[in-house]
Amino acid sequence: MKCTQKKKYHYKYDGEWEKLKIKKVSLRIKGIPIPISKKALSSKYGPTLINEQGAFSVRLGANQEIRALDQWYQMNKGKQFSDFYKALNIQGLSMFNIIYADRYDTIFYVNNALMPVRKEDPSLNWQKTLPGNTSTTLWTQFRPLQALPQYVNPSSGFLFNTNHSPFSASSGIDNLSVSRFSPADGWETMENNRSIRFRQRFEAIPKIDFQTFRDIKFDRKYPEKLTFMYQLDSLFLLDNVTDAQESQLLNSLKTWDFQGTAESKGAAVFMLVYEYLARSLRGQEARAITKEEAVKALNYTKKYLLDHFGTLDLTLGDIQKLVRGSKEYPVGGLPDLLAPQWSRPYEGGKRKIVGGDAYVMLVKFPENELPVIETVNTYGASSHPENPHFNDQIPLFLAQKTKAMTLDKQKVMAQAERIYSPTVKKQ
Repeated sequence: MKCTQKKKYHYKYDGEWEKLKIKKVSLRIKGIPIPISKKALSSKYGPTLINEQGAFSVRLGANQEIRALDQWYQMNKGKQFSDFYKALNIQGLSMFNIIYADRYDTIFYVNNALMPVRKEDPSLNWQKTLPGNTSTTLWTQFRPLQALPQYVNPSSGFLFNTNHSPFSASSGIDNLSVSRFSPADGWETMENNRSIRFRQRFEAIPKIDFQTFRDIKFDRKYPEKLTFMYQLDSLFLLDNVTDAQESQLLNSLKTWDFQGTAESKGAAVFMLVYEYLARSLRGQEARAITKEEAVKALNYTKKYLLDHFGTLDLTLGDIQKLVRGSKEYPVGGLPDLLAPQWSRPYEGGKRKIVGGDAYVMLVKFPENELPVIETVNTYGASSHPENPHFNDQIPLFLAQKTKAMTLDKQKVMAQAERIYSPTVKKQ
């Protein structure tokens, strides 16, 4: 989209000049006592920003729908699959992979999206910025729920998703074919470390039981061949590193068993190398790292460890911490494991967990009985430091253990610490 000085706040669309809609908005900013007035611009495509590079409009489904909360409510109130599917038809959620299971042995998965119906034009790359001066790039409809990638009761008896391709959600014979869907939709077709590792574990078992299912969920090992956006094979193929300390780090990597446990020294080196590469290569196209980049990553890791800790002899848990209030705990986990953790810089060179495993729920459906439910939360059920439930689940979480939950109302009432009923004040 291009705006000119002669026609300020105008843009050309299908050969005709159109005027941007202009609305004044007041923004309240912390620390400033009076509201700040700004112009909000919009075009046929949606909210519009003007900077030194030009004028850009943003068009997405998320800002065209306000029924997300209603849909969540209806999904939770459903008593059977037909109710649940009816709720999905609201299409108030613009994203999220959704998997469903019930006591009637119904399983279901949909790669949910407010998916625009886009023009199938080979000259248009819908994954990049597109010209905003033509109706060719202006979509006005979403695909119905029934047109999204989905499965109901595949013959294999299982469905899973780790934010990987929806065309690899079950066994080979049951998986959907990407050719059934428009290339303009841009559905994910790639695997990730979690999806590959899940298949390695799951398909090696003739018949799965609940304990094995739990073990797979808490698995902290990468597959033999890593699958990241940037291929890291060059890192493990390095040799003849002249610096003795970098050679020590490289040896830790080469002898590492790919387990992301808190006690692992190889995992500590990999985390720092991975974070360095992910940061330094951000914005580049997916590719293999070079030998030079691998050496730089080792050099960075050596300097980081010596500057902050004065030693290279550290485990993952020495560096990576679960932080709650004023307390910190050594914790395992790495990006894109089945039991993953993502971290960011904390203090003194340490890193604290900011994403990954959080609330974990395991469910099984006995015949003619209430579901058996086991859960664990990262910290606890309260956000108040003075409450005993502020951090009481941390030992369970760190040990990758769960506690029993129930939908039995009598048990809930009998075990409740406090029972109250909201009251409505009379006017």
